[in-house]
Amino acid sequence: MKDAAPQTIYLADYTPPSHLVDAVHLTFKLGATNTRVVSRIAFRPNPKAVSNVFFLHGEDLALISAKIDGQPITPDLSAEGLRCAVPDTPFIFEAEVEISPATNTALEGLYMSNGMYCTQCEAEGFRKITYYPDRPDVMAVFTVRIEGDLPVLLSNGNPVAAGDGWAEWHDPWPKPAYLFALVAGDLVAHSDTFITKSGRDVDLNIWVRPGGDEGKCVFGMKALKASMKWDEDVYGREYDLDLFNIVAVDDFNAGAMENKGLNIFNASAVLASPETATDANFETIEAIIAHEYFHNWTGNRITCRDWFQLCLKEGLTVFRDQQFTGDMRSHAVKRIDDAIVLRAYQFREDNGPLAHPVRPDSFVEINNFYTATVYEKGAEVIGMLKLLVGDDAYAKALDLYFERHDGDAATIEDWLQLFADTTGRDLSQFAKWYSQAGTPRITVTDDYADGTYRLHLRQETPATPGQDKKEPLLIPIAVGLLNNNGAEVVPTTVLELTDAEQTFTFGGLADKPVPSVLRNFSAPVIVHHERTNAERAFLLAHDTDPFNKWDAGRTLAQDLLMRMIRDDATPDEAFLDGLAAVLRDDTLDPAFRALVLRLPSEEDTAQTLFDAGDTPDPAAINQAHETLKLHIAQHLQDTLPRIYADMIVTGPYTPDAGPAGKRALGNAAVSLISKLDGGKQAARQFAQADNMTQQLGALRALLQISKGADELTAFAQQWQHDRLVMDKWFGLQVSLAAPDQAAATAKRLTAHPDFDIKNPNRFRAVFGGLKSNTAGFHHASGAAYDLLADWLIKLDPLNPQTTARMTTSFDTWRRYDTDRQDKMRAALTRIARTPDLSRDTAEIVTRILG
Repeated sequence: MKDAAPQTIYLADYTPPSHLVDAVHLTFKLGATNTRVVSRIAFRPNPKAVSNVFFLHGEDLALISAKIDGQPITPDLSAEGLRCAVPDTPFIFEAEVEISPATNTALEGLYMSNGMYCTQCEAEGFRKITYYPDRPDVMAVFTVRIEGDLPVLLSNGNPVAAGDGWAEWHDPWPKPAYLFALVAGDLVAHSDTFITKSGRDVDLNIWVRPGGDEGKCVFGMKALKASMKWDEDVYGREYDLDLFNIVAVDDFNAGAMENKGLNIFNASAVLASPETATDANFETIEAIIAHEYFHNWTGNRITCRDWFQLCLKEGLTVFRDQQFTGDMRSHAVKRIDDAIVLRAYQFREDNGPLAHPVRPDSFVEINNFYTATVYEKGAEVIGMLKLLVGDDAYAKALDLYFERHDGDAATIEDWLQLFADTTGRDLSQFAKWYSQAGTPRITVTDDYADGTYRLHLRQETPATPGQDKKEPLLIPIAVGLLNNNGAEVVPTTVLELTDAEQTFTFGGLADKPVPSVLRNFSAPVIVHHERTNAERAFLLAHDTDPFNKWDAGRTLAQDLLMRMIRDDATPDEAFLDGLAAVLRDDTLDPAFRALVLRLPSEEDTAQTLFDAGDTPDPAAINQAHETLKLHIAQHLQDTLPRIYADMIVTGPYTPDAGPAGKRALGNAAVSLISKLDGGKQAARQFAQADNMTQQLGALRALLQISKGADELTAFAQQWQHDRLVMDKWFGLQVSLAAPDQAAATAKRLTAHPDFDIKNPNRFRAVFGGLKSNTAGFHHASGAAYDLLADWLIKLDPLNPQTTARMTTSFDTWRRYDTDRQDKMRAALTRIARTPDLSRDTAEIVTRILG
């Protein structure tokens, strides 16, 4: 490893910076392998500092010269940065360094992507650009000059001057270095304008490479303008610069980055057309654009004091983009989608060796904490807080947040204090959601006598690494009660569970009601409630809460799958009839019906079996899933053709919620029909499709029944010129390969001339597809384990961030049988013993191995 003993950073050790920065002037003299960066930084001592030692972060920099107040100095240099003696009064620090963007394959700092210069500085990439106090609580006004022979030269803020081969930018809003951005390249803009509520004109641009991407910006621009208006209408937040730039970049480790005024996007997260993007892609693009725009206030104008507070900006902004998507589309469907993601990724984190609190108390490499726990569970904590205090109190607290902390680097304590100040509530117990890892389990029992119904709730959170003992949390449990006819006798009521065990009483009821617990997924918990399948089928048919209606069907399916695996049971009529009733109910949103038809993933089933004390067998799980899908298709065979015909969308394509929901249900139907007709309907749909949603849906249906070779070839021939569509082609083959062929398919695709290990999207398409093929990844041969380990070892010296994130594919290794455990442990150990392993990957491997 590069660091024999990587340093652990602790929240408890936070100290204020020794010096603050008033202004930064940067000059970039661009060169592919010899970019010169000249910095002029105005420092002053921090009166709150506990140490006056002057230290600037810097990595992989060649120092040419350094000065203080114009006088040359010879600082002490290390692999981490620079130290020198400084005056105890304000002073100017100047430095000139040289860096090599072309060889920067880690995609942190300043790097090149297909001839374009671009940056990624969150979390700690700015230190690879120049020497600076690279921490979020040091905020300053930046002025930037870019010199180069490329036609477009962009940075943060507003343009202030330009000439032949140079441009200058000034950002008037103080920001930390992680929000710095620079882009230079041969680019064209899709432009528009937005008029703010106060009447200011804002110029909007989406910059892309010429030669094919120009026509894929229309939807992104529409989403940006919708986000700007929504933030004004709902949160009262107006944009604060003269222009807003987005740049699409092919090589990017994440989805997008919210740099002030210059958002840099993974091309897959902003470019879309009906022919090349699915409905799901359009919705994701809409959400990511909203997320990065919303960061302008919740992340940029107010940032986080240190990286332990990452959930403050990310959890709040995820919650805001979830609200936005619900308003743009369907709140019920969005809530179900969010729960599916949380259960699939965050619950998995909470249940394994990578479990950590929403606000971690330590880290080795901050890049490893851009996790589902910080983002998705962080958003759930915001949602619970809003539910507990109410909409009006939430709005007042947010107004106070913007008033009190604008221009500030804030903490979770600052955030919670706002709600205490506006509501008078003691939130000390609620604050434990930020410090306590793990997913709480809620056990539900009940009884009824003489018109009184009692609901007994017990909470318990399992031990997680470093936290053996758990304290009770404040958990909002939304509950409704139904009578035996399906009528609601007690509307949704939010119960506040604060003790390890509590009983809630409801009087005046003629008969024992049927409880609907955790409505709208009111808290990120797992509910254990012993019910008969008849009771679950009743909720599937009658529950007025869309989430619990869907969840009843999902629980029925999961219970049935477990009985099929354990006892070789056959699907029961109650479950199949419940599905049929939902499918035939034309009053229900087609998107909701499509979700009800979707079975839990094989990964979900494996986790459920493991939680129940079983050792999951991936092959048996796969067989049970395929068998159940066939039974569903056979049971619904009289209904499916009518549903498929009813879901045909006529007229020009739009990605709006209505037609997208119809296409989702249509694709669900054709997938089931294919199991009965050998793929004939899917083949027709593929041939006739005029949009990617239906073309890819048909191809998926064919591959699921081991057909579609001709269509797969035709798809590649049609789209070989489009890198984003080809990512779909790569990923689909691996994720839907037969379990005994998954590793071989992935290996074959790594030899394809269009596979590029340096492109994160293409690497994730192949190996993310392999991970998602649960039975294939965990095939008894262990071939997938070995193949992934081989490629992670190759990738680590090039791109540690992507390597570390893909290494989490092994985080459930203790779940399986001894033979699979031995094979996964061997793969992980081989990665761990790689010479010069990055700090990013070493931390993840160490945590997974325990």
